[in-house]
Amino acid sequence: MAQHTGCTATNASKKSTRKRNPPGPRPRTGARRPPQAGRPKVRPTGAPVAPRRERTQRRSAQRKVRRAYERLREGVLRLVTRRETAALARRTGYSQRTPQQLPPFEFALCCALASLVEGKRGFASVWRLLGAVAGRDVARSAVTQRFGPGSAKLLEELFLNAVARLPAGGPSELRAKLNVFHEVLAQDGTVLQLSPVLAALFPATRTNVVDAAAKVHVCADVLGRRILGATVTGERESELDELYVQGITAQTLYLVDLGYTSYDLLLDIQRSSAFVLMRLKANANPTVVRVRQGVRAPRQAVGRKIKQLVWCQTQDRFDLDASFPCQLEAKTSVEMRVVGRWDAEAKCYHRYVTNLPAETWGVEELATLYGQRWIIELLMKLLKSHCHLDHLDTGNPEALRTLIYASLLAAVILQSLLVTAAQAAGIPPEQISFLTVGAAAPLLVVPLLWLWLGRTLSPEDMAAMIVRAIAFGCCDQNPGRTRKNHARLS
Repeated sequence: MAQHTGCTATNASKKSTRKRNPPGPRPRTGARRPPQAGRPKVRPTGAPVAPRRERTQRRSAQRKVRRAYERLREGVLRLVTRRETAALARRTGYSQRTPQQLPPFEFALCCALASLVEGKRGFASVWRLLGAVAGRDVARSAVTQRFGPGSAKLLEELFLNAVARLPAGGPSELRAKLNVFHEVLAQDGTVLQLSPVLAALFPATRTNVVDAAAKVHVCADVLGRRILGATVTGERESELDELYVQGITAQTLYLVDLGYTSYDLLLDIQRSSAFVLMRLKANANPTVVRVRQGVRAPRQAVGRKIKQLVWCQTQDRFDLDASFPCQLEAKTSVEMRVVGRWDAEAKCYHRYVTNLPAETWGVEELATLYGQRWIIELLMKLLKSHCHLDHLDTGNPEALRTLIYASLLAAVILQSLLVTAAQAAGIPPEQISFLTVGAAAPLLVVPLLWLWLGRTLSPEDMAAMIVRAIAFGCCDQNPGRTRKNHARLS
């Protein structure tokens, strides 16, 4: 009995001297209890905790919004910057005094974006956009006085700089085939009806109904689907002369329209180590030099005129070489390749002239390539229908130049929006229509201008903008004439 008591005392002393572990959470031995339905987790502060899936979706949506803004800032907003516009304004003579009541940055943006909103182009549309959206309380006469040589040169420089920064977004299926060329260009021109006041400077030549008219010559990059440059001339100037003024660049492919047909142009392009693809006129009759396919009796066809040939009924295409006489240089001819593809609906051949090699380019590929010239037709349609290039209501020549380059700058902005939206959505740019973007442009002008100016879009600001657009921009500018014309209704 005493021996058992001593052993117990010894064990008790050992337990008292043993170092105990620090307290901690007890390990869970059983299964986790499922949460009760209808009772969400509650933070210590009392705020409910969102489920993990909702938080993940919210963060993903926020990242998409930030990426969209970054793409828009890099692809669109950097086309025209405030610092660069201020420097160009001082260099071009737009800024003549300090401080400026009408800053050049707001003026240039409103000139460009106003062409997308109102069909009738003039000073009033720019004045309304300045007052309603940009928040510039200036008199209408102050806006009118800013249209001059300085504003025309400013908008021209901004247009050229924006073109240089415009992201390329051409069709991917053509790039692999056309990478051997420096550029793939297409030219086109359009006639603008002007105010009769400008008849002395821009006389109309095609009709007796219109007194004044001008011509805008546009050069477009077919692969990049973008405008590269534009010039304004009188209606008498031909597209061919303007093409020579722009110059012919080596290793460049020119997709030429029928209006530019000139055998001397073909010779100059060949001598410049450039390439050409052009439609052949119906009355063209060159001399056959070599036959590849599609012609009956190919050996007897050499030396004959192309209208004397008999085509094979079993083939829907032909390919041959022909000699075209030049006019500027006597006894000089240029040898070109002539191909044709049969159109079952029109029941005729679509004929093309080119100097592209037959080993690389087949007849079907040439026809498909020339079809890409439709891009410049869409760009011209965008300029005239949605950028309102043919609705210029002014008798001031410098204001006319300002409005023309404002429309061109607006077209570049729309192209940058198209490419940026395609990149953000992960789709090819050719899946988005130029004309559909132009039709939606009036809905994009106000938020785009606020983004450009760095202004917040709160409900109070939107309400103030609506009130200013009505009360400030829609005031009767000639109340006396209104009372005279509508006095009988009162």
